[in-house]
Amino acid sequence: MAKWYDDIKNTDDVVVSTRVRLARNLSNYAFPSRMDKETSQKAAELIKDAITSNYCEKLGVINVNSGCDTGSLVEEHVISPDFSTESPLFRLLVTDEKGNLSVMINEEDHIRIQAIYSGLRLEQAFEKANQADDAIAKGCKIAFDEEKGFLTSCPTNLGTGMRVSVMLHLPALSAYGYIKNTVAMLNKIGLTVRGIYGEGSDAQGNLYQLSNEVTLGISEQDTLEKLKGAINLVVEREREMRKKMLEAANSEQLLDTLWRSYGTLRYARKIDTAESAKLISNVRLASSCGIIPACKDKNLIKLLFEIMPSHIVSRFPEAVTASVRDKYRADIIRQFLE
Repeated sequence: MAKWYDDIKNTDDVVVSTRVRLARNLSNYAFPSRMDKETSQKAAELIKDAITSNYCEKLGVINVNSGCDTGSLVEEHVISPDFSTESPLFRLLVTDEKGNLSVMINEEDHIRIQAIYSGLRLEQAFEKANQADDAIAKGCKIAFDEEKGFLTSCPTNLGTGMRVSVMLHLPALSAYGYIKNTVAMLNKIGLTVRGIYGEGSDAQGNLYQLSNEVTLGISEQDTLEKLKGAINLVVEREREMRKKMLEAANSEQLLDTLWRSYGTLRYARKIDTAESAKLISNVRLASSCGIIPACKDKNLIKLLFEIMPSHIVSRFPEAVTASVRDKYRADIIRQFLE
């Protein structure tokens, strides 16, 4: 299956990805937290049949309970961390061939539709998610209330049931210590900022997720417009800070840091996830500013995902310890940058 990050371009210097997620439930079944395995299987088969029969593209179906590589899917943002954990429920994952659509069946809600694209593509992701939503609705009765909107397991998702999340690479704002102020500003207008893997996660590689907090009492289009305005503001600020960094009196020190990051990645024989994420962030910053020509056409975000622990283990099953993974990670990075 193709990956959504395969087509990330260097023009996507700040916005790495756009994701639209819709939470839906069947009206004639209890929420997943109140279901047994037999009932959850009936619900899953109903949902699977609806989307595979009515969706406009060919889809694949994965039985998550059968020992598939859920770790790599979490690292790629195809599924949530909760969906990868052992569960008494029968769970299915439905995906398209290009890696842009995934439907988690029997996560926190019966249906979690997710559309993800590289770069800033709000409308495209929204349309893709809606197509899947419409396909399921043709074969399933969805829980909906005229006043509360779509009924969801968690009250914070009532209304549209939609979360729009944009992943941003913010090395300059991070370097100048403006992240906290940025987060506070966005919180005031109903948006939230989290780490690379959502709530409670770190901003590895200076990657942050900006998403809407409010789903009740606001339309899908208003949510998209609000987020778009905030994204443009953050992108403009990040680019201003990058320019300021390069023009600063100590820019020679910055250049030395960026080139040393490239040199370490290019020649290291062992490197852990945290250090490699930090150095890749530095090299991506340098690449976007035209400082390291050798990386001009390198998809460094793809590299970042493919050196995560589960990805390494999926390629090299013998990499059962962190030390061995650190060796393979360095090998992968060197080969990628050659």
